[in-house]
Amino acid sequence: MLTKLFTVIAAGDPLRAEVETAISLSLPRIVKMEPGQSEAFVSKVLVGEAVNERSPEGAALLRLLMTLGSAAAKKAASQALAQLTTAGIYPPEWVTEAGKPVPVQAWRRYDIFGDNEAIAVTFRYGEAEHGIFAEVDLTGTPIAIAVGVALDAAALIEAVCREDDPFDRVEQIGLAEARVRLESPLALSAGKPEPDLSVDSIAALPIARSRVRRLAAEGAPRAQVFTAADRSAAVDDFMESPLAAEAVAGDEESTRFWAEVLTGYSSRTPGEPPAQVGPRQLAYILLQHVPSTFVVSPAQRQHLESAVTAWARWSAEHRGLDETAAARLTEGLPEVFGRFDAAYEDQIAALSRAYLSDLARSDADLTLLRRHLGRRMFALPRPIKPGARILCDVSDPGERRELAQAEFEVCTPPSGMTGEQFVAAAERVVRELWDGDPPETFEEAERLIGTGADRHDAIHALAEARVGR
Repeated sequence: MLTKLFTVIAAGDPLRAEVETAISLSLPRIVKMEPGQSEAFVSKVLVGEAVNERSPEGAALLRLLMTLGSAAAKKAASQALAQLTTAGIYPPEWVTEAGKPVPVQAWRRYDIFGDNEAIAVTFRYGEAEHGIFAEVDLTGTPIAIAVGVALDAAALIEAVCREDDPFDRVEQIGLAEARVRLESPLALSAGKPEPDLSVDSIAALPIARSRVRRLAAEGAPRAQVFTAADRSAAVDDFMESPLAAEAVAGDEESTRFWAEVLTGYSSRTPGEPPAQVGPRQLAYILLQHVPSTFVVSPAQRQHLESAVTAWARWSAEHRGLDETAAARLTEGLPEVFGRFDAAYEDQIAALSRAYLSDLARSDADLTLLRRHLGRRMFALPRPIKPGARILCDVSDPGERRELAQAEFEVCTPPSGMTGEQFVAAAERVVRELWDGDPPETFEEAERLIGTGADRHDAIHALAEARVGR
């Protein structure tokens, strides 16, 4: 790998040098190294070998690592480059242009249902153009599921604009809008510890993220803001429709429950209309979102099929989809309904529901729910590792108290505290984190995490601070 990397760098082609450097940086994720191993690979192998080369090519690699690497890689490479330049070893001139191509144009391909989109952006090094692209899954939190670097920009745009799917649409978009649509999904994908992406996508991520930072940060059209009132109005429109009247069957409350769940799902993403849903998104909502978020009563379960089918048909009608598109939207629902019970009864889904059982109303704002969930899972992480104890209901204060005791009773209490006092203080911190009251407790925990503490150490420190209170 290193031989090929230095050979490409010696050839002086900025793009190919970046590609090979990105591949090298991506190796730890591809082979599933532990975080410590990943840092050692970058510092000891990539940075170390660049220094050992003691050549302009080694200095060039350090500049490329500073362009494409993580914060830790940038720091290590910068320090190493300072050593080389002090010794009179400098990178070749072409490296100053690496990572600084000129953005040219951007295109977006999307499906009419709102399930996914693909964004392509072209860049220019001198007279030659290349491109990056990412396919973004919009069914949950938008995340890049495929990423690539195209050496032939024209072929990339031709592929994006190809009319080979009746449910896809294509449009040219501004460079600032491309940044808005790409930046967060790429960051989310890069931050996932599991290598869910293909090897090629993992290797392309560093370059794609570097290119997106070259795009204008301002000037994108503002997404339309949809409020809780907009979502409530959409639910009312559905409930007053003939389709809802057929689905009610004497239980308006259960029908409204499903309408609010489906409509409220749009609150997770700014700019998504309340009535928007796609076939893959419907499956995601019913098989992942609902089982892990809401407690569903027997009456609501009984009305699942009629209410959801009616709402999906109303959504298609409301958005003006033709009969073919409306049929595509609902054709997979029978299979989804058949899998709902198993998804709802899954042990992990039941545990997840317990984190929000006192907050997850059918019309709840999902952005707020996720904040609560993040805070509560910080207080009490989900015990799902092999051999770990699985709690059926972490919403039970007694269960939470037992978890806190089990975790902190093995700790050495600080001076001036008995073991019992320290455990009681830790339980109090966990309780404050769970309730979000006072909010300063979680704010202080986040500050400690920012300084490098892990979750356990942060709670331990907060418990120690309870001395004398």
